[in-house]
Amino acid sequence: MGNFVSKIKYGFTLAEVLITLVVIGVVAALTIPTAINKYKDEELKSQFKKAYSTILQAMYKTEMNDFAGYAPCYYGAGQLEGQTQWGSCTAFFNALAKNLQVQKICLGNAKSDGCIPTYSYNIHDGCGGFSVSTIETNSMVYVLNNGQIIITYGTGGPLFMYDINGQKGPNLRGKDLFSFMIERNENTGLYTNRGTCESPVSGVNGGRTTEEMIKYALTK
Repeated sequence: MGNFVSKIKYGFTLAEVLITLVVIGVVAALTIPTAINKYKDEELKSQFKKAYSTILQAMYKTEMNDFAGYAPCYYGAGQLEGQTQWGSCTAFFNALAKNLQVQKICLGNAKSDGCIPTYSYNIHDGCGGFSVSTIETNSMVYVLNNGQIIITYGTGGPLFMYDINGQKGPNLRGKDLFSFMIERNENTGLYTNRGTCESPVSGVNGGRTTEEMIKYALTK
């Protein structure tokens, strides 16, 4: 008699396939949102780093080329503490705009003219210049060639907000919208390393203050 080789085929039952799919679905549901949030956070980090570098370079260039090395729009620190030069800030921001490769300027009509997206947030008392209504109808707004947006504090002052990704969301304070102070002390030119009137969005994936974001974005 010849030798017979029996070939037995094994497969998965329907129940096993369904259980496997359920497990994969649960793992995906747990990990994909985290991965997406991580990616978005890294993207905003990169955009902030670029925006911060851009504004510092433009401030330096503006002070050197347009104000002979001494732009008077600043909050004083150290021996210059208390010397806020509000009256010169309109001229400073107009000069700054020339050094920022601005593609569009909205003077007091930012919302209706399409310079800004829709913002919605609460502000701290005493910071009306950063209120949504003021930004939409009263602030000087500069839209850069790369889409980023710079918003002055009302019609002047050494304060501004920077939307690091422009019209693209989330359009939230502490996520892609940050406030900055322009400062000077007796040993330096203009600089900014912190914000003011800040109210970063809260929650599980809350926002950061300007100072926190600078440390986060500039730390390897």
